[in-house]
Amino acid sequence: MRKVLGLVGASLLFAGPALAADLARRPPPPPPYKAPPPVPVFSWTGFYIGGHGGYGLSNSQGLDLKGGFAGGQVGYNYQMNNFVWGIEGDGAWADISQTNPFGVPLTKVSFDSLASLRARLGVAFGNALLYGTGGGGWGHLKLSAVGLSDSTWLSGWTAGAGIEYAFTPNWTGKVEYLHYGFGGSETLFGVSVGKLDVETIKAGINYKF
Repeated sequence: MRKVLGLVGASLLFAGPALAADLARRPPPPPPYKAPPPVPVFSWTGFYIGGHGGYGLSNSQGLDLKGGFAGGQVGYNYQMNNFVWGIEGDGAWADISQTNPFGVPLTKVSFDSLASLRARLGVAFGNALLYGTGGGGWGHLKLSAVGLSDSTWLSGWTAGAGIEYAFTPNWTGKVEYLHYGFGGSETLFGVSVGKLDVETIKAGINYKF
């Protein structure tokens, strides 16, 4: 029995330092977990400026006007929660036209400019914005016949809708439909122009400050 106890005591005597050394070599506990910083949420608030191009047509008053246009826009948005409202003004050079309307040779009818000043109201889904828009619209109408020409500015209203997407914190792209409704006392060569409608679809890009 004494021999057994002696062997146990000797084992503990040698194992004690080794166990203490193992405990000393244990790695420190890991630091407390830290959650990654939140991803910044895009804000539509701010001024912007950009350019656009598109296609327009008009079938009112028996005409068949069609063609392209290109121009620029400037505006401001303000976002509160998911709602975004703002104001935008734009202008474009255009060639929405028809040659020899009603079979009359050497004549051309065309919208060579379009402009609008509109309010915008939309709902933001992160980097995407769905919006409606409406306000005042203007178009410059020109009639050329047998070497003579006359032109006038038409005023009216415009309304439509679009979708805009932010690709970076500063750059956005959009697709937008607008309907222009013109009508009044304007004349060309002394003849009343009457009511004219123009449908447009355009794509644009904006830089947000």
